[in-house]
Amino acid sequence: MNENNQIIEADLPGMATDVLYKETGLRLINVNESGVVDPHYDVKFRIDGYEYIRFTAKVKRWAQQTNFGVLVNEVNQRPGKGMLVADYVNPKMADKLRELDVPFIDTAGNAYINEKPLYIFIKGNKNRAQANVIKAQDAPAAGRAFQPTGIKVVYALIRHPQLVTATYRDIANITGVALGTVGWVINDLKQAGYLIEYAKKQRRLKNKKQLLHKWVAAYLEKLRPKLFLGAFTAESEYWWMDLDEDIVDYKARWGGEVAAAKMTGQVKPEKIIIYMHQEGGNKLLAENRLHKHPKGNIQIYRTFWKEKLENETLRMKDQIMGCVDPMIVYADLLATVDARNLATAKSIYDERLDEFAYE
Repeated sequence: MNENNQIIEADLPGMATDVLYKETGLRLINVNESGVVDPHYDVKFRIDGYEYIRFTAKVKRWAQQTNFGVLVNEVNQRPGKGMLVADYVNPKMADKLRELDVPFIDTAGNAYINEKPLYIFIKGNKNRAQANVIKAQDAPAAGRAFQPTGIKVVYALIRHPQLVTATYRDIANITGVALGTVGWVINDLKQAGYLIEYAKKQRRLKNKKQLLHKWVAAYLEKLRPKLFLGAFTAESEYWWMDLDEDIVDYKARWGGEVAAAKMTGQVKPEKIIIYMHQEGGNKLLAENRLHKHPKGNIQIYRTFWKEKLENETLRMKDQIMGCVDPMIVYADLLATVDARNLATAKSIYDERLDEFAYE
């Protein structure tokens, strides 16, 4: 990458605000105290001439390659009014962001701002600057911690922080990965600033809130698709209500909207997600008359965690209801583009993942 490209890559918010000004005459002013733009941290904007309209921006390169629900959640978690600053937002994504009332600007001049008395919605501008913003070969390589086997280890460490100080062999046995994988994961987490080693074999996680969101994005992109067993339909629309907590008899548990409904009462399930252990088999399908169908509203996934780890992770209430870990439910909901599911995900985050919400 040449020097000019390095400058462009470092100033993604500056590029986006300059293009917005050329397109609309509206100027977004960076009000960060330091005046330094760093894409890993919040960038605060005010609108020139409208001092009371302010945004806290999430800067995201490769926005289109990110799970949409995760991305919206990251923006909405900004303090104050969130805004997405991206390299490029295509027309389909622009429509979705507008439907969810998520402000955005990009380096092509596409934008959505709806703060009275202002209303701006621009979509369809081509991504002419993409090659100059960042080249594909310059994309940061993901460490092993956020590859499929590493994701299993990180999950266990997040849910059971005491494991961080366990031997590599013990961690490997608990998570079901190769011994060598554990060492790579620990090293990756240290280099990324998620783990510190302060004495011989004494470690602890840090930046757990950020680590959780990093894990969710990696899980949905890299691991969950590999666990998918198929889509199914049922003869009865409410079959799952009859099955209820008895699902555990099939070595399976509810995820997604069903688990969210049981945990919060805020959502009426339309899509059913089931996680089934390796020991679970065709008995669940046969006895509940589930039939494979490419457009079925029942999605069945294989679990990636051992049953012993599941029992140690789940609160008693969730065990009784036959639900998976709230962290998995949270990820399932963010995988959708449904506003009600995103709202329910926030409730689960605040109430069931409170150790992260108030970190």
